Amino acid sequence: MSYLGIDIGTSSCKAVVFNADGRPAAPRAVRNYKITSPLPGFAELDPSIVMTCCFEVISEAAKSASEKIAAICVSSQGEAFTPIGTDGKALDNAMVSSDSRSLECMNDFTTVFGSEKLYRITGHTPSTLFSLFKLLWLKQNKPHVFANARKILCFEDLLAFSLGVEPAMGWPLAGRTMLFDIAKHEWSHEILDALDLPSDKLAKVLPSGSVAGQIPDEYASSLGLPKGVKFVTGGHDQTIGALGAGVFEAGDAMYAAGSVECICPVIPELTLTQTLFRNNLCSYDYPLPGLWTTVAYSLTGSNLVDYFRNTLGNGEDYSILTGEMPDFPTSLLTLPYFTPSGTPYFDQKTPACIYGMRMTTSRGELLKGMLEGIALEMKLNLTILEESGIHIERFMATGGGCRNPHLVQLKADVLNRPLMCPSVEESGCRGAALLAQSADENMSVKELSHLRMESGEYITPRTEYAQFYEEKFEKYKHFSLSVRNLFKKN
Repeated sequence: MSYLGIDIGTSSCKAVVFNADGRPAAPRAVRNYKITSPLPGFAELDPSIVMTCCFEVISEAAKSASEKIAAICVSSQGEAFTPIGTDGKALDNAMVSSDSRSLECMNDFTTVFGSEKLYRITGHTPSTLFSLFKLLWLKQNKPHVFANARKILCFEDLLAFSLGVEPAMGWPLAGRTMLFDIAKHEWSHEILDALDLPSDKLAKVLPSGSVAGQIPDEYASSLGLPKGVKFVTGGHDQTIGALGAGVFEAGDAMYAAGSVECICPVIPELTLTQTLFRNNLCSYDYPLPGLWTTVAYSLTGSNLVDYFRNTLGNGEDYSILTGEMPDFPTSLLTLPYFTPSGTPYFDQKTPACIYGMRMTTSRGELLKGMLEGIALEMKLNLTILEESGIHIERFMATGGGCRNPHLVQLKADVLNRPLMCPSVEESGCRGAALLAQSADENMSVKELSHLRMESGEYITPRTEYAQFYEEKFEKYKHFSLSVRNLFKKN
C-alpha cells in the first residue's frame, strides 16, 4: 500500500505519494496560485482555483504510485474559510491569514466578549488572522453571503467536500478558527451564538488521523485513484509539518524556516498561562493523542532574503549572497519588522530598523545582520516559552531556509540549540501521509515514523559564538523596546 499526503498552502498545493516504508514514491507534484488584494488589507484566494490545483496534484501524484493508494490526508493552511452555497459552489473568495480587513470587527467583538474569555475557550488571543473575526466582517459587510452559506469550510474540509466526503477537519485546524473549545474538543456554542452561526454549517471535528469517510468511486476514478480510498483527517500545516519532521515528544520542536519563521513544540498538557496570554502565544491540539502545541513566529523570514536579493543583491544567486556573509557575528542590531511582527507583540506599526552600520559595512555583513535580527526575535519567543515551562532541547528544521548550511548554523548559534535537518523534504506532505498510514494500518504515528525516520545533518551551536549571541540578545531586547516605544509615540 501507499499513502498520499497533500499540503494546501497560501501560495501552492503539493502532493507526495509515500510507500509503506515511508519513502517518497516520486518527486512532489506542485501547482502554484496567487493571493489577490483587491483593496488595502485584503488578501484572498479563489477557492475554485485552489481546488482545481489540488485535483491536478492528486492526479499527477496518483500516476507515480507503484502501489495502491489506500488513504489520503491533508496538511492545510489555517484560518482561511470558504462560504459554500446550496448548489455546492463557493459564494465568495477565501480570506487568508494575512487579510486584515476585520480589525474593527475584532476590536468591537473583543470589547464585548472579552479577550481573556476568548483565550480560556479557544487558547488564542484576538488577531485578524482568525476565522472568527473574518466571519464577523463577512456577516456585517456581505450579509447575503453569510445568510445564504450552507457550509463554512476551511481548506482541509473543503477538499473532503469536493471529493464527495462529509466535510471533516482535524482538531489542530479547528483550533485555528477561534471558534473551537479546545478543552471540550467541540465547536464553542457560546462563541457561535454570539456570531449567530449554527454549528451544523461547520465541518465535523475529529482527532487527527481519524477516517472521515471513503472517497466515492466516481470521484476517485476521475483523479486516477483506486476504489476505496480513505479520507483521513489531518490539520493545521504547522503542526502536520512538525509531525512530518519527526517532532513527537516534549523537548522537541519544529523550526520552520520559510517565508514565515515558526517554532512549533510538543507540549505534554494543555497550557494556558498569563505569560503566554500576554505574549500572544496560543495553545491548541497537536496531531498526536493527548499532546498540545503552540506557534511562536516571525512574519519576516526567508522573504527577507528575497527582498535583499531583489534590491541590494542585484538578483544574484542566493548561494553567492549567503556565501558573502562573514562567519563571525556582526556588530549590527536589526529589528526585523520588514513585515508586521508576529509573536510576541503582533506589532503592525513599528517598521524595521538597522542600527550600527558604517561605511565599512559590507553587503554580506548587512545580510547577516538582518538575518541575526530574525534569529534574535525568535530567541525572544523561545525565552518566553521557557519562562512558561515549555522547554525545548532540540529543533527539527524544515523549510527552504534549512537547505543552506550558513543559515542553519546561524540559527543554532543564536538559539544555542542543536538543529536536525531531516533527510525527507516536504514535511507537511510526509506528516499527512503518516496520519493516513496510521489510520489505515491502525498503528500509532510514532511507531511508524520511528521505524522509518532517516536522520539528516545535525547542526550544533558553536560555544564561542553562542556566548557572543547571549550578550547580544541582552542588547537586542533593549534596542527592540526603544524602537517600539519610539513608534508608539507617533
